[in-house]
Amino acid sequence: MSFSPQYLVAVNLVLLALAAYSASAIVGTTLAARLIPPPEVELSPPPPAIPEEAPKPSAFYSIIHQRDIFNSAKPPPAADEAPKPVQVTPLKLKLWGVALHDNEDSYCIIEDESSRDKKQGLFRVNEQVGETGATVKAVEWDRVVLTRNGQDEILELQKSTTTSTASMAGGPIPGLPNAGRQRGGAAPAAVPHVADEHIQVTGENEYQIDRSEVDNALENMSQLFTQIRAVPHFEGGKSTGFRLFAIRSGSLFDKIGLKNGDIIQRINGNEMNDPSRALQLMQDLRNETDLAIDVTRNRQPLSLKYSIR
Repeated sequence: MSFSPQYLVAVNLVLLALAAYSASAIVGTTLAARLIPPPEVELSPPPPAIPEEAPKPSAFYSIIHQRDIFNSAKPPPAADEAPKPVQVTPLKLKLWGVALHDNEDSYCIIEDESSRDKKQGLFRVNEQVGETGATVKAVEWDRVVLTRNGQDEILELQKSTTTSTASMAGGPIPGLPNAGRQRGGAAPAAVPHVADEHIQVTGENEYQIDRSEVDNALENMSQLFTQIRAVPHFEGGKSTGFRLFAIRSGSLFDKIGLKNGDIIQRINGNEMNDPSRALQLMQDLRNETDLAIDVTRNRQPLSLKYSIR
């Protein structure tokens, strides 16, 4: 393919123009670099030299040998310090009873003996006990752990000095596993209830109780609550009453017909779904002459009636 001389002349002129433009740009940049003075740059002084450390004795490096970085192993754990014994609280408090649950719903009944009216109250975990400055930290089987001024203190449930008929006879203790068997595997003979002149059976599930027996029980609440244990009973996620267990043989609760496993649902028609309400009803017993307790026993409803004279 051939081009005419006119096209070749035009191409040469374009190439000469580009070469002249590039040369002028280079010359201009060179002259500007020589004529314009360089900007002044201030340099900060260098930092002082780091002084050399004095040589250390060989004992300083002995830890490297002890750790043995090529065959490292964790050092043996330090022996745990012995826990400090928890002291019994010096506060004038009396623990009436406890109700255990599998979470923070456990609660206890505490009486403040330092107040004039000896006020009783129901307290759950993390609640403060009146104006004592103590907070309930944990509720256990026979005691409550209180926290006061950053220290743990123990408030114990008063132990009963009476011994149950079953334990005196060498029989089973209520509430313990295998309580229905004696040594050798034979079924134990039925232990008749001890006659009590203050409590009389007047009919099927009906009892008559002397007023003096009720007053004596309410005046010794700490001892009364050692004869029985109760935990909230839930159905469908809602509290429907209190399940009884560990009823001591020969105790007041045993004599008035309550059984292990009974679920108390109502007292005189009042629902037992609130622990504080149950405590208030216990106090109101002093003024009651007739009492009806609705329970569930072996999944069957049952009503126990009491006449207090």
